[in-house]
Amino acid sequence: MAAAVLDSPWTGTSFAPPTPLDIATIENAILTQLRSAIGTIEIAHYPDRPESYRMTHRIGAALVRYEGARYERLMDTAAVVQERRLQFEITLMMRDLGWGVGGQADGTSPGAYALIEEVRAALTGFRVPGCSKMYPLRERFAGRDKQGAVWVYAIRFGLTTAAVEPSSADNFPLFVKGIAQEQSGLTAISLAPAPYTFNTNGQIQLPQGNVSEVALTDPASGIAYKAGTDYSVDAVNGIITRNPSGAIAAGATVDAAYTYAETATAAAGGGNAPTAPTN
Repeated sequence: MAAAVLDSPWTGTSFAPPTPLDIATIENAILTQLRSAIGTIEIAHYPDRPESYRMTHRIGAALVRYEGARYERLMDTAAVVQERRLQFEITLMMRDLGWGVGGQADGTSPGAYALIEEVRAALTGFRVPGCSKMYPLRERFAGRDKQGAVWVYAIRFGLTTAAVEPSSADNFPLFVKGIAQEQSGLTAISLAPAPYTFNTNGQIQLPQGNVSEVALTDPASGIAYKAGTDYSVDAVNGIITRNPSGAIAAGATVDAAYTYAETATAAAGGGNAPTAPTN
């Protein structure tokens, strides 16, 4: 029975969910690296039922397994950010050690010792995107399966990445309308006095916004009204409001002179971006 292949090889282009640095993604990247570097034996995930696994490859197999991780102390006080040290073990199962009794370390097929070195060379310095380079931690003889006539070795590697608490999207309101107003008088345009009449709400809506130097006078007498006492001005929107306790009568017509500057308005148009600004 061949080893179970749990996932397709990781291509390094996309992964979802949960994150691009989860255990399965890293393990798949290790398998892809071993398969690209070693073509003489079977490379697979460690089987979920190791007791029933039997190696069928004529030379051997390398089975990749996640061993666990250690989390270091917090690196940030505002969010949970930790260094995560993961370990993966490669179980190497080989028909031969690579030599006969009293002979040299060679033979008609690769032996366990040669494959140990190939696995070590393939993974030492290998980097999964978002992780540190892999480094060897330990090699050990795991035993011999006499029934299957297989030598078993284990090689453990480590790598480091970051563990960060999951984030959620900020629940800000959708953009509807934005107004940018020119400051410092670079585009200021002054208008001569012209007659305007207060509406039933006691307001005058000027044709422009972003106004300054608003001056109101009585058309008949030429007497100037006082800002703050007789009227107030919404300079952003260009609205003059009559003060009921001031000298301006309800519904009165006044001469208004003022200065305005450029205003750019961006409004959401239902697409992926606001509509073009308007002046």
